[in-house]
Amino acid sequence: MLNRLLRWTSYILATLALAGGAALFLSAAKPGVLSDSSALSAVPLLLVGASFLVLQPALRPGALEWVKNVLLAGAFLLWGFIQLMPQNALSARLGNVVIALYVVDLAWIIFVAKSPVKGT
Repeated sequence: MLNRLLRWTSYILATLALAGGAALFLSAAKPGVLSDSSALSAVPLLLVGASFLVLQPALRPGALEWVKNVLLAGAFLLWGFIQLMPQNALSARLGNVVIALYVVDLAWIIFVAKSPVKGT
């Protein structure tokens, strides 16, 4: 029962994040249609990060996979929070942390991925 609730919550948040992403596309395609605010950029990031984080207990990944997934969700959440901050030295440093988290996560995936070629 709890797994279903977590999955549905995650699906709803992800759907809202996709809608927010679509709104970003709309605002880029038709300037002036939507207000150009940092909240418009922050909402999809915060929603998809929260969605992935909420999904973890339902997925029950192993310890290392859980750490990797939480790092990825945390990167999205931090990136969303940065969108809401004034541009200053702290937001720039936090932006660098987000970049480092994405690099670590993708490198982790690359190094752990199994090669499709036998013997490599």
